[in-house]
Amino acid sequence: MSQPKIKDVARAAGVSTATVSHVINKTRYVSEETTVRVLQAMEELNYRPNHAARSLRSAKTYTIGLIIPFRKEDTSKSFFMSIAEGIEETLREYGYHLIISNSKEDLEQEIEQLQLLNDQITDGIILASTYSEYQTLEKHILKDHPLVLIDRIPEENQRDSVSIDSYQGVYDAIKYLKKKGYKRIGYAGANLTISTAKQRLAGYQDAQKDEPDVENIVFIGEPTYESGYEMAAQLLLHDLDAIFIANNEVATGIIYYFIENKITIPDDIAVIVFDNFKWTRIVSPPLTVVDQPAYEMGIEAAHMILSRIQSPDKKMKKVVLQPMLIERGST
Repeated sequence: MSQPKIKDVARAAGVSTATVSHVINKTRYVSEETTVRVLQAMEELNYRPNHAARSLRSAKTYTIGLIIPFRKEDTSKSFFMSIAEGIEETLREYGYHLIISNSKEDLEQEIEQLQLLNDQITDGIILASTYSEYQTLEKHILKDHPLVLIDRIPEENQRDSVSIDSYQGVYDAIKYLKKKGYKRIGYAGANLTISTAKQRLAGYQDAQKDEPDVENIVFIGEPTYESGYEMAAQLLLHDLDAIFIANNEVATGIIYYFIENKITIPDDIAVIVFDNFKWTRIVSPPLTVVDQPAYEMGIEAAHMILSRIQSPDKKMKKVVLQPMLIERGST
């Protein structure tokens, strides 16, 4: 019979793996009632914490954990892998190794992976979180364990972070379309629960405010190809002359619908897509994009986590990188 794991204790006690860890390690307050349930579950399952591993926490392991979120069908994995490459190459220069884990945009998996990386004694964690608020995320991270948040930054964040100025990227793209003479500019996006999606929509709305009586035409769906395909038919009913697509998966559905229905870009409608994925360069015409410095984000995050390991008590640092508009044939 296999040895019980911390997730087995969590399931038996009806709590998260992080709560079990806090009971074992006494790293955060847990109510007496919950503590009793956890201890009873540990006893019933004959679970024994790895005290030897925990005793080594004061020693450097020269290993950093990276948790990134993408699903199997999501083409944005190339964005996160570019970040990972920047992190890995930088860490290698300082003798560190990188462990990569995928939360698949699932909160429970993210919690388990945070616990796993702590249990496996990493010197620090770099995280692209699916949580929208820091207070909720904070319950699942060890207070004294170095952490750098990347890309998606929860509200009221209190940890080091590296992000891209999604707001400015979209704002500048909409102003660019206006200078080109486009009047009815729509917005297509998804998943407003994460910080980057909220910032992109805000950039569009604020760029529209600069002119009186301009209508905001916004479409929000699921972050999928299917959602984009369904959205395309609706946005064409609004007599748009340009569309900004803030989500890559949504963009693939919209562009395929245009191709299938012989909607000519940019004559019938101009298109800008957020992020410079390879497919945006090989469609006809190539798409104008807002390019994110993903690799540079990885480099910055690696330096930041190493600095935090070296100086645990220093002031929180926030770095915001600037995206760049790349003009191609779709506008």
